Amino acid sequence: MVRLCSRVLAGLVALVLAGMALPTGAVAGSAAGDGRRATYAKAKFDVRTNSYAFGQAPVFAPDGTVWFGKDFGTGDKIDVYRANRDGSGLKCMTCELSSRSNNVPALRPQGDWILFHSWMNHNIDVGSAGYGGIGSELYAMRPDGSHVTKIYGLHEPSDGEGTDDYHAYWSPDGRRIVWAHLDGNFITGHGNARWDVRVATFVVRHGKPGLTHVRVVRPANAHWYETQWWAPNGKGFLYTETHGTADNTELFYCRLPKHGMCHSRRLTRNVGWDEQAIFTPDMKDVIFMSSRAHPGFYNTYSTVAADLGLTTELDNFLILPVFELGFLQPIAPESTDLYELDLKTHSVRRLTHDGDKGWIIPEFGWDPSGRQLWWTENRYPPGESVELPLDLLDQLKLTVQFLQHPDINTGAVTDFGTLPVKVQQRTRIAHFEGVKVPADRSAK
Repeated sequence: MVRLCSRVLAGLVALVLAGMALPTGAVAGSAAGDGRRATYAKAKFDVRTNSYAFGQAPVFAPDGTVWFGKDFGTGDKIDVYRANRDGSGLKCMTCELSSRSNNVPALRPQGDWILFHSWMNHNIDVGSAGYGGIGSELYAMRPDGSHVTKIYGLHEPSDGEGTDDYHAYWSPDGRRIVWAHLDGNFITGHGNARWDVRVATFVVRHGKPGLTHVRVVRPANAHWYETQWWAPNGKGFLYTETHGTADNTELFYCRLPKHGMCHSRRLTRNVGWDEQAIFTPDMKDVIFMSSRAHPGFYNTYSTVAADLGLTTELDNFLILPVFELGFLQPIAPESTDLYELDLKTHSVRRLTHDGDKGWIIPEFGWDPSGRQLWWTENRYPPGESVELPLDLLDQLKLTVQFLQHPDINTGAVTDFGTLPVKVQQRTRIAHFEGVKVPADRSAK
């Protein structure tokens, strides 16, 4: 990845020598028309709604079952569930645990272990386990829910208060895990309220899972981090970092060396909230989520922060309230859509327009075949939120419609960010039409 520029230059020379025209920027909805199979950058992006709405961040087991965390709004806690794609066979995998939040499962590619995030044995907790906040630690269990084991976190419960380990992802070969870490333990530790990024080796000894060779690969520099998916070849991973000005979230790729820190490359440059990212299977494109097309609170704040020159040194104080004001309240809330970055041409095309109707797209991932992209999106019901730019007449109509016909899919959930709010949820399925999925390129 860090040598991409030189490879692109070499490609330009080759194209000129061959007398070929350079490819133009990707056009949404287009496909290869010369008989060749479509590329991800040019293929039509087709989206439909699944018959069943999973919780946020659904992921797949090798057997095709879907794992997710959800609060069903019945007064129970957030727990990890598994179900078939149509919602049948629903089973809670962590309901017997004492924690009030067991969330964000991650399936090892081999299918033998499930990583999840939990507040177990913590007295101080904020947010939701696995999404960022305070109190989350890393646990693993077998697919049947047995052998629940804490694999990372300080040994005594009191020592870990104020820390958080979240957004953990397996490498394609299942040998390593990457996650973001917050050190906010001011009482018994030396917490500095700063984040870093950590990578470790997953091991099983005498039937017990654990982590070894834990190392920090992005420093605790007052920037906020969130880790994302690994590259299909296992040589690095995507991550989000606030960069330049306060709370300006941008996407980066970490090429992971054998020792030392990430060799990082910045991928986005926009005042919008750029987060959540995954490679296409051929590694030529990156799909990411952004608020860049929507004039809500966050985009307005980010523009003002840049104009005022507010620095990322303020992020450890500002990131949580700014996120809550931007996404978790009904007045001028942000919404997001999916975009695709062509790593060769640097062109960006918009893949979805769900954000135009107030939807927020969070985590997303490929199904086991690598052909379908799945995500569960959230929004306030139309009529319960006031969006920008304000159309007063349209807003009044939406409010009246909502009062007369409340949406039956609206339910109380508490796994949406850091506050219990009423939102609608729907699970979306998308695929790139006509694209052939490449053979497995994971590191061996």
